[in-house]
Amino acid sequence: MKALLERAAVGTNADLEEAAQAVLSLQRDGDGVFETKAIEENTYQAGLLLYPVYAQYETKAGKKAGYPDIVSQLAVLGKRLEENYSTADAARCLMLFADTLSAMSPEIYEHYRRLNDMLRSLARFFVEKEELRMTQFPKETLKTDVANKDKEALRLAGQAFVNACEKGFLSEEKYGALGRQLMEVLL
Repeated sequence: MKALLERAAVGTNADLEEAAQAVLSLQRDGDGVFETKAIEENTYQAGLLLYPVYAQYETKAGKKAGYPDIVSQLAVLGKRLEENYSTADAARCLMLFADTLSAMSPEIYEHYRRLNDMLRSLARFFVEKEELRMTQFPKETLKTDVANKDKEALRLAGQAFVNACEKGFLSEEKYGALGRQLMEVLL
C-alpha cells in the first residue's frame, strides 16, 4: 500500500485512481479515521502519504465529494495530537495539513478554509508547545535553545512552515523566518 501511495503522489491518473480505491477500502476506527497500520506504524507518518493522495484524487476525479471526509478525519487527528502531543507527530501533522491543503481546490471554500484554519491553529499550537521564540533585531534568528529538542522534527516543521508560507496558507511575516531557521537546525 505504501508503494502504491508513493507512486500515486507523482504518477499517472491511473496510479491515482488505483491508490484512491485502496484508500477508500481501508477500515476506519470508531471516530471514522482510516486505520493506517498497513502503511506505517505512526498514523501521522502514514497520513503524509495517504491524505494528500486522497485529496488529489478527489480534486482531479472525485468531483471534490470526499473533501468533507478528508477534513473531518484531519480534524480528529488534530484533536488527538492536542491530547497526546509529541514534537515529531506535530511536525508530521503540520506537513500533512499543508500537503493535503495543497492538493485541494479553493473552489470548495468551506472545506478548504476549515483545513487552512486548522493548519494555522496547529502552527500556533506548535510554536507555543515548543516555546519557539525569535529575535527581531538586527536580524530575525531563533532565540530558543533547541539543544535538547528533536531536531529532525523541528526541521520537518520548518519545512512545513516554509511550504505553507510559500503557498499563502500561513503568514510569511509570522512563520517564514521561523521556518527557515528551523530548517537550519543542526543534528
